[in-house]
Amino acid sequence: MRLTIVAVMLLGCARQPPPASVPQTLHIGVLPDESRGMLEKRYLPLVAYLERSTGVACKLVLHDSYEQLQTAFENGGVDLAWLGGYTFVKLDRSHQAFPLVSRDRDMRFTSYYLTRADEPATQLAEFRGKRFAFGSRLSTSGHLMPRYFMLQSGIQPERFFRSVVYSGAHDATAMAVRDSEVDLGVANGPIIESMFASGRVSKNEIRILEETPPYVDYVWACQSDLPADLRTQLRDAFLDLSEADPQHADILDSLLAGYFIPVHRNDFDALQTIVDRIDAEGTR
Repeated sequence: MRLTIVAVMLLGCARQPPPASVPQTLHIGVLPDESRGMLEKRYLPLVAYLERSTGVACKLVLHDSYEQLQTAFENGGVDLAWLGGYTFVKLDRSHQAFPLVSRDRDMRFTSYYLTRADEPATQLAEFRGKRFAFGSRLSTSGHLMPRYFMLQSGIQPERFFRSVVYSGAHDATAMAVRDSEVDLGVANGPIIESMFASGRVSKNEIRILEETPPYVDYVWACQSDLPADLRTQLRDAFLDLSEADPQHADILDSLLAGYFIPVHRNDFDALQTIVDRIDAEGTR
């Protein structure tokens, strides 16, 4: 009997997974939804803040496409990532990405349809037979949700427009509209607002034709095997950012955020249903 008990205890111990170790360097990836220079300007202050908050060395790792970021996360080359809802849903399904926080605006996010300022059309329906641009194929705000809303209204993009292209980034879509490379494009609303505010584009050059209904989008997510204590530290560091602190306010402003909120997997259930529907239709 004693031998049996000891054997069972040893077997149980053998089956326990080893405790997760804290990485020497936390590799942080972000969606390449703007130019590389803008990404560095937007995220490097946050990376420095997270390093101070956690005591773990942090490094910003930039990728050339959404697909590269997704692959890097799947291969363990990225520990913490700023993901769109579409990419998060895919990574959660393939690799159990662990959601931490979203910005205050991300639970009711919107996209803008953009056209040139001198375009006389006032409705999306008037652009039949024109040239259209999405952002990245894996972008929630630059592809998935605009496509979903168009399909809901009876518009199949590849049949409705003369041509459909993927610019790869939200600022690239705005520039393509401005430069008359396309007649209409759809992009992340807050990024377009920031481009207007900074003068990167002018309202004399492009204008907002329509705004989509709201949907759930961006999330900071980490590898599920990061130590629980580190996950908690990271989450709390985001939640501690406050506009009342001037240094924090600068970081929040760069991130187009007022504050951060904790999120959970079930916050993305409705988005998961939409991803499944769009993927099943084979319209990517």
